[in-house]
Amino acid sequence: MKWIKKSKTAPDETKLRQECCRLSKERKNVSDIGKLLNRTRPWVYKWLKRAKTKDPQWYLDESKEPKNKVSKIEQAVEKDIVDIRKTLTERDTKQTRYRYYGAIAIHQELDKKGYKDKPNLSTINRVIKRHGLIEKEQKARDTNKQAKVYYPEIRAMYPGHIHQLDLVTPRYIKGFGKTISVNRVDVYSGHANLNQYLSKGADNIVSFIIDDGKEYGIPAYLQLDNEASFKGSLYHPRTFGKLTRFCLNFGIEVIFIPFSEPWRNGYIESFNSRYDERLWQSTNFRDLIHLRQESGLFKGQHNRYQTYKKEHFSKQKQTSYTKRFFPKEFQFDLETQLPITKGKIHFVRLVQENGKINILNENFFISTKLCFEYVWATINTKEQKLYIYNQQHKESKKELIKTIDYRLRESAKKQIPISKFC
Repeated sequence: MKWIKKSKTAPDETKLRQECCRLSKERKNVSDIGKLLNRTRPWVYKWLKRAKTKDPQWYLDESKEPKNKVSKIEQAVEKDIVDIRKTLTERDTKQTRYRYYGAIAIHQELDKKGYKDKPNLSTINRVIKRHGLIEKEQKARDTNKQAKVYYPEIRAMYPGHIHQLDLVTPRYIKGFGKTISVNRVDVYSGHANLNQYLSKGADNIVSFIIDDGKEYGIPAYLQLDNEASFKGSLYHPRTFGKLTRFCLNFGIEVIFIPFSEPWRNGYIESFNSRYDERLWQSTNFRDLIHLRQESGLFKGQHNRYQTYKKEHFSKQKQTSYTKRFFPKEFQFDLETQLPITKGKIHFVRLVQENGKINILNENFFISTKLCFEYVWATINTKEQKLYIYNQQHKESKKELIKTIDYRLRESAKKQIPISKFC
């Protein structure tokens, strides 16, 4: 019999696996074994299954070396990979102007050519490297200089669950003037939307969210930085801006990331970098209309790539979910002063050395024991309370550590239904 080569395994771990087998022979059930060994049920099932094999070294990790050696790629396929790579990187056609050009993009083009048995991504990367078509990549810098403390966040579970939105400001078109781009990315699906305006006022952002909600759906959460256009006043405490009021009224829970930590919005920051490099720096725009036309092409190619990537290389399911939309006939007068309505607004804040955090231009004392750790703060407008939560690590539960009375400048009203704006 041909044995699979085993990799090294820590002695303590092998003892646990052997103990798992021993406990099973003593007729302990899976749940009890998991509790005794501090392991999950899937872990217990895995090693009990491996113990039933005839492998005398079943308790060791298997080598990650491929069992089936990759055969040499056909010459015709290799030529197509090289040609596609060169075409995508040259970007001299309307179809390739804003395309991705990595292994997944090449895989996508091979699919269009009708290949049924396409080479895997590692093979494609080996081919383009062998032909000297790999660009040298700079190592990403660790922008988070803070200590390795747990950062509280909500994990995106379905398309439309969490949107990250940001502004790219300012960009000047020669002979025309200043432009602002509002960019948005769906954290789960990777799909993006964007539009350009002449200013970064809240009216333009609200207009964008309305159009976005009609075409792509209304998110459950909208994650933003602390830009004045997003949160409102930079000086007056407990002041809710136009965007915050709009989101409250239509059931969107806003999440404000910590001050001066843009990497916490990593998905939209990555998209912004691509927008700047692949769109803005590659084209001499004539005016706002021209910029919007090109950004439409850019968005389309980005979203088609993200769809292909998720369908072929992701375990995330893109179906079986329900979205809310603004109806096509939805009309909102930007001069309307919405009331503060019942809902929640969230803030992730780093506790300062003095034990305080800042929420809407107002400092609140939390605890000096939590200095330089992150807390999750939620304003509940219905209850007029500020709830402070702390979570020490990913596996621990989020604990309510403080409740603060948060009297609003005006009483919170019931949400005005969407039907009133149609």
